[in-house]
Amino acid sequence: MNKNFIIGGAILLVIGLAVAIGVTLSSEPVAAPLPEGETTINGEYLPKYAGENDDNVAVGLPGPTFSGPNENSDIVSLEKDGNAKALLFLAHWCPHCQKEVPQVQDIIDTIGVPEGIDIIAIATSIDKGRDNYPPQDWLFREGWSETQIYDTDKDIANAYGLTSFPYWVFLDKELNVIARRAGNLPEGYIGPLLIQLANQ
Repeated sequence: MNKNFIIGGAILLVIGLAVAIGVTLSSEPVAAPLPEGETTINGEYLPKYAGENDDNVAVGLPGPTFSGPNENSDIVSLEKDGNAKALLFLAHWCPHCQKEVPQVQDIIDTIGVPEGIDIIAIATSIDKGRDNYPPQDWLFREGWSETQIYDTDKDIANAYGLTSFPYWVFLDKELNVIARRAGNLPEGYIGPLLIQLANQ
């Protein structure tokens, strides 16, 4: 009798857990799919970012042109169009990126994007199992207003020598490297740097 009671209780417990798990899973929001589209790279890859010595390594080198999908799966290209470029490489799971994006957006909202410059966020190192997935939802929540490109296979990141996040690459109007920087930039540094870039 006791044995049957224990077996019956165990069966009920298993069924209860299965139902609870099923309810939990079915009530979870389904993550939006990643933007789709082919990524292409043209030109020589830049060397890996070299930290404090990077200006001696990369300045003056031509940045490779590229194209990839934006948040709507439309293909966006980086090419010579008369504007300088500020490329901001981001990982949705990176706490430093999560700090950098609202700071940059606040600068954009406050002073605007200087004429003659494009700011492009490049979401890369995408990992479905980590925080803020999918990255396009994260950037939407942060109110990101500038161009965004989804580097789903890290092709663009590899072409630009990324080693850590956040990672900035500043290109002049000819798409030559002016500077590369990794880590959070000081809040009062970004605005003047963008203005200086626009005046190159």
